[in-house]
Amino acid sequence: MATRKLKDTVAENIALKILDGTYPQGAVLPTEAELLHEHGVSRTCLREALQVLSGKGLISSRPKRGTTVRPSVDWNFLDATMLSWRQRVVPSAQFLAELTAIRSMIEPEAAALSATNASAEELEEMRAALEEMRVADGKRTPETMEADVRFHRLMLAASGNPLISGLGACIEEALRASIAVTSSPKVEDPIALAQHNLVFDAIVSRDPDKARQETRVLLGMTRELLQKAKVFS
Repeated sequence: MATRKLKDTVAENIALKILDGTYPQGAVLPTEAELLHEHGVSRTCLREALQVLSGKGLISSRPKRGTTVRPSVDWNFLDATMLSWRQRVVPSAQFLAELTAIRSMIEPEAAALSATNASAEELEEMRAALEEMRVADGKRTPETMEADVRFHRLMLAASGNPLISGLGACIEEALRASIAVTSSPKVEDPIALAQHNLVFDAIVSRDPDKARQETRVLLGMTRELLQKAKVFS
């Protein structure tokens, strides 16, 4: 196994124990010798793994105090890797509710800003993503799912605000998680292509208020699908 992949595996294993409370906030992690024995890796690999966790705000190390789990308020929950780890330890309903709430706060304003700031090139890229969704004729395929995700990420980028664009990984994780549920055979899933088009038309028309409102409607449709799937009420 490559050193880099092994480092990431060790980081993930320790992170999951932090996130599920095996190593609670404020706790001191096992000693280096104990961690080396548990994971069967080199000292260099372990230290690199701990650096990964430190970079995500999960742990801090101090001389004579060892490595301590930091308070959850310091954890970088919007990091893409952190999101994937959290999804594995948090109940699906709670995780999707959290991500859907973030989308509801961010995407309508991103759409409004895109209506003001999107370049011609960005609009064409969004149009191309919609066309890929349209070609499928209402069917969910891996390609249309990727096009759906790309449309939303392009909208964030077109906002012109790098902080909003930086939330792309979080929005993408939310989309993928909700798509995985709403694409179930138990759920009628119309893709909401028509509503995506209304969002896009408002952005092209440079109408921030309408773009904001149509995005809220789109997110409401997503929530209804999640409710149909009995993910949350």
